[in-house]
Amino acid sequence: MASNGLENVSLGRAERTPHLIANFIEGFADGWKMALKESFKMELDIKFTERKKNKISYFEWTQGPYFCFSEGQVFFDSKEGYTCWLNSLNKINLACQIVAAKPNMHFKTINDETNKNEHWVIDGSVQFVLLKPNEERTKLIPYVCYNLSQNDFVYFLKTGKL
Repeated sequence: MASNGLENVSLGRAERTPHLIANFIEGFADGWKMALKESFKMELDIKFTERKKNKISYFEWTQGPYFCFSEGQVFFDSKEGYTCWLNSLNKINLACQIVAAKPNMHFKTINDETNKNEHWVIDGSVQFVLLKPNEERTKLIPYVCYNLSQNDFVYFLKTGKL
């Protein structure tokens, strides 16, 4: 069967919504398995977006579908993972380091029936390694590697489930 190159195109449309997937409290995504810092809003495609209602402009936080986590980023299951390293090793049970990634991408087509532009999302990918402390809790050691879509990686960060 011939490939059309669109195997990873999401079924959802590429629209921004005011319903965010993360609520940040004290600098971290509230209730997430991995301690995701607020500085990762760009990677979650959370932006302060100009909107218009009745021809009046206003700004609000919006969520988009273009997740873009990238190589080298590290996440811990504890907020303390981002503090003094010697102290944090006693609090960390799991860490995640991205070793390769491709962002979700915008894809535009023209609907043959309506002759209007349609916007879609092509799923990116994230390859990452999970690390855990050694028995002495002096360093983190890699123990398994995964390759997920950007969307599934966000689900992992939020729930801890693969």
